[in-house]
Parts: sequence; structure tokens; C-alpha cells
Amino acid sequence: MKRRTFLKTTPVIFLSPLVLSACSGDYLQPGIGKKVVVVGAGLAGIYAGHLLLQKGFEVEILEASEQWGGRIRNLEGFADFAVELGAEEVHGEKSEWYKLVKKTPGLSFADVEDQDFYWLDNGLKTEAQIKADADGTKALNFVENAAVYSGADKTVLQHLDNQNIAQRVRHFVNAQIGNEYGTSNDRLSIQGIAEENDLWNAGEQNFLVANRTFKQVMETHFSDAIAKTVLNTPVQSIDYSGSKVHVMNSIGTMHEADYVVITVPLPVLRDGDIVFSPALPNDKTAAMQKIGMGSGMKIILKFSDRFWAMDTGSIYGAGSVPEYWHTSNGRGSTPLLTAFVMGEKAEQLSALGNAAVQSVLADLDSMYGGAATGKFVDAYIMDWSKMPFVRGAYSFPVVGGGIVQRQKLAQSVSGKIFFAGEATHTEGHSGTAHGALDTAIRVVKEIVG
Repeated sequence: MKRRTFLKTTPVIFLSPLVLSACSGDYLQPGIGKKVVVVGAGLAGIYAGHLLLQKGFEVEILEASEQWGGRIRNLEGFADFAVELGAEEVHGEKSEWYKLVKKTPGLSFADVEDQDFYWLDNGLKTEAQIKADADGTKALNFVENAAVYSGADKTVLQHLDNQNIAQRVRHFVNAQIGNEYGTSNDRLSIQGIAEENDLWNAGEQNFLVANRTFKQVMETHFSDAIAKTVLNTPVQSIDYSGSKVHVMNSIGTMHEADYVVITVPLPVLRDGDIVFSPALPNDKTAAMQKIGMGSGMKIILKFSDRFWAMDTGSIYGAGSVPEYWHTSNGRGSTPLLTAFVMGEKAEQLSALGNAAVQSVLADLDSMYGGAATGKFVDAYIMDWSKMPFVRGAYSFPVVGGGIVQRQKLAQSVSGKIFFAGEATHTEGHSGTAHGALDTAIRVVKEIVG
């Protein structure tokens, strides 16, 4: 999913000793004769499985849903290119994920020049026009300064109130901060995003893949782990009281292992879908409640003709959708817009079911003089809150939370149960594909020792 409109550049080289020790193969295979069960076949789970197989472990990956990939998923046949329904951009040129994507055979990045448009005072404005407006300038400065906030923990909305940001421009502040972080400004900790931004070291560039999907990237580089994945296998209980760990699936099959790696999304853990014996430590279960993750959706809209400017990047609206973007730009010719909706507005649209499309079209009609409904062809709703084994978009910091909660969530238990996935990232890259990948490297290092 689209993330990070503001980043802090640091000179850190991302190829850390952690990556080298987990991937270099400089020592003998430590996993011979040992088995790992990985729970969840998203990017973190698949990559962990891939690295563990390289180290000689026997690996079994159990995925609750009907397909691997987790929040990496694409839509085929809707347009003249495959549309990403989850993660869509590569954030940062220093990450392991960027390096893997870049070396995928035949892959190219989109090379586009675009500009953003803002709905204000019943018209679409360019960024230059917003900067010529006193309230607009103050709002854009607020967005830029949020990444380096220092002060008491509060929500972004509370800080907006403190800074007297005008109501007429708050919708695009929400689009560029709350919505980008997977929620709404009234639920997001401004101290939390500044804390994560201060740790961010993946680089400041964003990349859009022109001719491949993220699933194809995974297939290219991690085929060994994908082959070890068992689909439609929800895990119901994990007993780590003995010398071996026993993992029970929903149909009563027992999987025995020396180690278990948990990579399921935060709501699955938080809601107790998996029963642990002994129960997980109290500080870990408490940490689950102090990291946010809520509703999020993409609605892909197809039209007979393009009615927006060809060089459109994002459109920041004031209605039901905080942000739209020109999906086809640099990737295909089918006229597509993506409605990107998180937090409170996502909950409202989700409650409408298929009628959400009409609400979104009405929103676009108000900005483009009725052109959206007149040129509408089809839509696809990807409502992540309704995916039973995901139940949300991606994690975000809440007031009273912070990196310390992610550290507690990431800690292994009894040297047998390990935790990965974007919500467990402790160095500022939560909510991203490359952050999920990093956590797989971490747990493999923890297991290998």
C-alpha cells in the first residue's frame, strides 16, 4: 500500500551485519535435523522460510487463506496490466526488498512525471496554488514538520487543533498523514510517527514497478519457500510446553517442530485466533493492544475515458475518499483510478458494501462535473478489513504506544516461538513491505544464534 509521503534521509547504509549474517552462507548449515513451522505465508513468512531453507532447516509454512502472499495481492484481467491490491510502492533505495525487486529479470520501474491536485473551495488546485493560500501553506508545513515533531504524546488531530490549522484544509492533512499511515488523524500518534521517522534508514526514494507484480517478484526469488506452503490451513493452537512445539490446525492435524515463527497480521494475534500453551507473556499481549491496525481498502475504478489530467499523481479530496491516484500512469493504457481509504472513512465505506462504489463515484463527480458516473465501466473493491485472516490494512502508532511496544511484540518466547511481520519492526519501517522482509531476517538470525 502507498506509504510515506515524507521521509527523513539519513546516511546509513542499509546492508547491515544482520543481513550479512543471515544471508551470506559463510558458515555451516545450522539447521540440519531441525524443523521450523512458519505460521502465515505473507512476505515475512515466505522470506523467513526461504532463508531457513538456505540454512538447512526443514520448513513447513501454514497459510490460513486460499493463497500465499498475505497483503501482497494483485488483480489480473481487470486492465491491460496487473493491479496491486495491497503493497504497491517500493519505499527506499537502501532496503533488501528494493535490491530483490530490482534484480528481478525483465523488471523495470515506471518513469513518470506527475503532479498532485487538492480539492479546495469547490475546485481542484495544484500544489503551487495551495502554497499561494495562507491556510494551504500552513497545512503543508504541518505535514512536513510532523515527521520531526518533539513534544508530549498526542494524536495528530490534537496537534492540528493546537496549531490552529483551518478546517478548510484539514482533509488533505488527513490524506497525507493519517490516511498514509493506515488510519485517521484522530487515531494516530504524532509522537509515534516522528519516533519511527527518526529511525527510518531505507532511503527517501519511492519506486513504482511498471511491468511486474510483487507476487511475481516473490515467485522469482522465493520459489523454494512457496513450494513448502500449505494453503487453507488456519492454526488454532500452539503448545510449546515440551521439548518440541506442537502446532494444531483447524482440522486437527498436528505439526511438530523445533521452532515456530509467527507472521500473522496483528489483529489475528490480538483477537486470540491462536491459543498458546503456556499463554504468551502479559507484556506481549499488552503490547498487541498498544499498536494500532484498523480498516483499510482500495477501490479500483475503471472508466471508458480518462477525465483527469494525464500527469495526475494524487488527488486529495474532501469527501468519502482521502486520496485517489492515477493507477495506469507508467504502467498501462486502461483508464484507472485507485481510491485509497483508511481509518474512519474506510469503516464508513466498508459498511456500504458494494454501494461504496456509488459513494466514490459521487465524490469524483463533485470534483469533475459528473464525468465519473458518465464514463464509469467497472470497479473492484479490496476491503482488507473483511479478509478473515488479515482484518485490516497495516499497523500504526497510537498514543501511549511507540517503538517499545513493537520491541515487546517482536521478542521471542522460550527460545522456541519467534515473531515477524511488519507490526514487529522496531527500526521505523512498520507498515511497509521492506519492513516485513527485515523482520524475517531478524528472526532467522535469532533462530540460528
